[in-house]
Amino acid sequence: MPKNLILVRHGQSEANVIQRADKAGDQALFSEETMLVADRSWRLTDAGVAQAHAAGTWITNHVDDLDRCITSPYVRTRETAANLGLVGARWEENRVVRERSWGEISPLPRKVFEEQYAHNALLRRKDPLYWAPPAGESIANVAENRVRNMLSTLHRESSEQNVLVVTHGDFMWSTRLVLERWSDEEFLRYDKDSEMTIFNCTVLHYTRISPDTGEVAPWMRWVRAAHPFCDRTTGQWRMVEQPWQRFDRDYLSNEELLAVAEEQARLLSE
Repeated sequence: MPKNLILVRHGQSEANVIQRADKAGDQALFSEETMLVADRSWRLTDAGVAQAHAAGTWITNHVDDLDRCITSPYVRTRETAANLGLVGARWEENRVVRERSWGEISPLPRKVFEEQYAHNALLRRKDPLYWAPPAGESIANVAENRVRNMLSTLHRESSEQNVLVVTHGDFMWSTRLVLERWSDEEFLRYDKDSEMTIFNCTVLHYTRISPDTGEVAPWMRWVRAAHPFCDRTTGQWRMVEQPWQRFDRDYLSNEELLAVAEEQARLLSE
């Protein structure tokens, strides 16, 4: 595996602004024009560009020279990659790190989705890990197919290197699921934890190098996160950094597997 793997979510896009308003109950920004924009074509806002500048400065100050730079081919990730301002970066595009597919519901306001796809909306609330939009991908799909594809490629081609990937929020969420070996229950818990939010231009820095001793582990063992924050007084963006967290490979005994199963009540009496 690479010594360091840095993942960056794209900066705020025009679609993010529309989606945020929709979540607040305002569908005014949905129009025939916006609903016909292909997901891959959305541009960054001015705030998104400023977020990318802040993230790029943080990366430059905290990570040694980058050996490989990869970006999703979507416009918003291309724009983010360029605005990181990484001197001498040579970018390669890779579709495997593209946005999760939202299928048929991609251009729809939330209210329309709830009305036209009522059963699918129910499934989303019941099981967000395995739920997939009609003709789209679940988080589990992205994790087990595309994330593992990326990690396998990096294992073969970028061993001992420092690799940067500019991608999308759900791809990063899926990467955490795989690299940090979350159980289904951990995913469901973290999915509701606001402190785990992947903001626009959040940086996830994985490393095999111990932050305390400098020793190199055989696989990724530590992760830290940083995300842009706008000072409303000055209008300047800065990065808010979280401390390193260690994670390990967990193995369960027969008894532990049964204990997890017993947390679910049986619905049928014998």
